[in-house]
Amino acid sequence: MATQPALDQALRELKRDPSRPVRVRVDSLDVELRVVAHSSAGLGSRIAALGPWEGETEAELVERLRQARVAGGSAAAPEL
Repeated sequence: MATQPALDQALRELKRDPSRPVRVRVDSLDVELRVVAHSSAGLGSRIAALGPWEGETEAELVERLRQARVAGGSAAAPEL
């Protein structure tokens, strides 16, 4: 069972190497801490981050962008 000191240690590890996510167990939850890139990416970067697509309409692409923004903008690309 992780407590505040465990979370503090995980945060220190993340600060030492922000390129690598850190996992810690908090009660019954496995928690992953990671640095999220600043959301100043333009539309092209956001579309590229969604991954490949084929045949979606403009409305479908806009909805995928909306979903990615709601998920924090750095979520893994949705399954096609």
